[in-house]
Amino acid sequence: MSSRFWRVAALGAVAALSLGLAACSSNGGAGEGGGASSDPIKFGVALPDTGNSAQYGEYFRQGLDLALEQINDDGGIGGRSVELVYEDTQADPAQAPQVAQKFVDDESILAVLGDFGTPATSAASQIYQDSGLVQFAFSASGPDVTDPGDFVFATWVSQEFEAPRLAAFAAETGTSAAVFYHDTDWGQETYGFFQEGEEESGLEEVYSTAYDPESTDFRPLLLAAKAENPEVIVLISYAADGALITSQARELGIDTPIVGISSIYNQQFIDLAGEAAEGVQTLSYFTPENDDPEVQQFIADFEAATGEVTPSDYAIRAYDALNAVAQGAERADELTRQGLRDALDDGEPFTSVLYGEYRLDDTRRVSDAEQFPLVIADGAFTLK
Repeated sequence: MSSRFWRVAALGAVAALSLGLAACSSNGGAGEGGGASSDPIKFGVALPDTGNSAQYGEYFRQGLDLALEQINDDGGIGGRSVELVYEDTQADPAQAPQVAQKFVDDESILAVLGDFGTPATSAASQIYQDSGLVQFAFSASGPDVTDPGDFVFATWVSQEFEAPRLAAFAAETGTSAAVFYHDTDWGQETYGFFQEGEEESGLEEVYSTAYDPESTDFRPLLLAAKAENPEVIVLISYAADGALITSQARELGIDTPIVGISSIYNQQFIDLAGEAAEGVQTLSYFTPENDDPEVQQFIADFEAATGEVTPSDYAIRAYDALNAVAQGAERADELTRQGLRDALDDGEPFTSVLYGEYRLDDTRRVSDAEQFPLVIADGAFTLK
């Protein structure tokens, strides 16, 4: 998708340069992250390179590296190349503020993308807000992510909208549910919105439990759920822990249908759960079966770059996020931290693999988007 956008943008940039870029302050002002007109444009990335969530940092890099290569191959931003500066937070709320301060203190950084998950993202938000540095969150779905202020943006649809939709989707499979959800702020908030959806969809909850996502034995919880005879099991999980719950359920002979929230859309879920993944259902904003030519081009480009046939949801979100920030930088009146913030919040649309074309709402986030119903069949996520 982005290659076509960047070819068009590059032509516009050439036209602007021919009118006298050397004398223009736009996209070339010194200070506040802008740098000299010959300097690369730098964006920071806060992500987990190590720790329990390191796999997600790898997904981030896959998407970001592909987007970066395409942007620079198409002329960069206003003729300037783009660089990414990575910092490891381990997705730890205790470490994220330190990384945020490091980015804030580096005047060459124009904006920061990341972190993984709502807790680590939100732990750093006030630092970015108070310092006037854009935090562009693409992997945080908590309803209050952008509340710290107008320098915080988010592109994952809030669980306020997604969780009730999951309840309605689960109700299509069974009328009674056992619900497993993260014992974290994200999990508890999502579960609360899911319960609201239960009431609206007529789904009866016969069992629920919060769980530590780093646990390795879910059998006692699964046996307790089985005793209540649910018609569907709902996972408010990430890919790794969701896969473990799924595989252990099947090991125990529990053949109840399983429906998971969109964050299980990840090849890792299938790889870890193996045959137990067959028949698991989810809702996702992306499917490889989308015949949109731009989506198919992205899939081909991703496979060529990584060797992987199916991009993870997180790689796609990272890819889209860098393209969105770069699109904002292209249309900024002045390429400073403030100028980029204003351009991202100007109401103009962004192009995206995940959502097609979208606009940010008045809370600077994607408020809603279409999801595809998927089921795992023959080791792949397929349209239901």
